[in-house]
Amino acid sequence: MNIIFSIIREDTFWSILLFVHFLLAVGLLAAVTLQAVAVLMPARQVAGHFVERSPVPTAAYTALIVVLYVLQALMGAWIYVKYRIYVRIPMEALRHWWTLGSFELKEHFVAMGLGLLPAYWYFWRQPLSAEHDGIRRWVTVFLALTVWYAFIVGHVANDFRGVGS
Repeated sequence: MNIIFSIIREDTFWSILLFVHFLLAVGLLAAVTLQAVAVLMPARQVAGHFVERSPVPTAAYTALIVVLYVLQALMGAWIYVKYRIYVRIPMEALRHWWTLGSFELKEHFVAMGLGLLPAYWYFWRQPLSAEHDGIRRWVTVFLALTVWYAFIVGHVANDFRGVGS
């Protein structure tokens, strides 16, 4: 880290890292939301016979979602060190228990999502089995809700006191 900090300032480094974390989060949000909407409302149900199939096959998002989810979790773990020292302690001192508790819950949901990724990937592999439609749908919805919850709670925690502060 000293080599990096000799090139750029420490607060700039953490701001860049947080911004990359944000960009990955937006990409993950887009992919998992599109897939979740596609499994909950297939194109034929929404548009009748006007649209025969979804413009992008829902299975096409699977590899992207798995890679982005793992990258996000690793990035979040790295940033968590800074959060634990510079953000969480002032939150505790100011008694922001709801923010702290929701962040703790976020950690658990993200860990459950990581644990579900192998099953998620398995049920989305080609060719898709009709008997696993329900499992595919609800694992995808759980991941989508987890990603949205993590995004919102992470944003609130960052707004409390940014990582570079």
